[in-house]
Amino acid sequence: MKILIVDDEPLILSGLVKVVREVAPVGARFRDAGNAYEALDIMKDYWPDVTITDLNMPEKNGFELIEEARQDGLCDRFIILTGYDEFEYARRALRTGVVDYLLKPIDKVEIARLLERVGEELPAGNDSDYSKHAKRILAYMEANFRSDLSLDHLADRMDLHPNYISSLFKKETGDTFVNYLNGLRIREARKLLRAQRHLPVSAVGQQVGYENKHYFTKVFKKYTGVTPSEYRESASSEEE
Repeated sequence: MKILIVDDEPLILSGLVKVVREVAPVGARFRDAGNAYEALDIMKDYWPDVTITDLNMPEKNGFELIEEARQDGLCDRFIILTGYDEFEYARRALRTGVVDYLLKPIDKVEIARLLERVGEELPAGNDSDYSKHAKRILAYMEANFRSDLSLDHLADRMDLHPNYISSLFKKETGDTFVNYLNGLRIREARKLLRAQRHLPVSAVGQQVGYENKHYFTKVFKKYTGVTPSEYRESASSEEE
């Protein structure tokens, strides 16, 4: 299990790391970050199974960290820590879909219980169904990436927990679900842009699963370095 701990106060962060190390499952690995920006950078290479984060941090708070991490497919499970004993915080945390919401100072028994729950959701290395699930998921994505495909949809279709699929996916492909799905779509979009010059860019985006033209353009440029129109023009020039 890979655990990331985030808090902007160094002494508190050090204490959190010490407590979590004491109660975490055997073999767990740890990283820590002093703010949300550092946490997001670490996530890109580390891909934690669970992030334990403070809420009240400067510049980017815990909720913003969770939103961005989930949007980029960097982490799916979060345990929120805060010193603010306010119902609204708890309610918002639960709406965000976190594993749980804990008040500082954390209780060792409680954090141990939560980490044990996370461990039960992770695909085990000796899981006899692991390869079977991975093959089914990848085959389904290859066939259905043009449709409105999400992790929740995939979990419902495969009758598996979304968190299990997310962790399994990273183990099998070395990539996140979001990146892999976008990769499939952009690969097909490049083919269509070259082969069907008459097809508007918006129509190409729709055919590969992006209903919004501007979002398609943004994702395409992120993965190729150019816009769909620029890519098409470049491909035309190469063939002349």
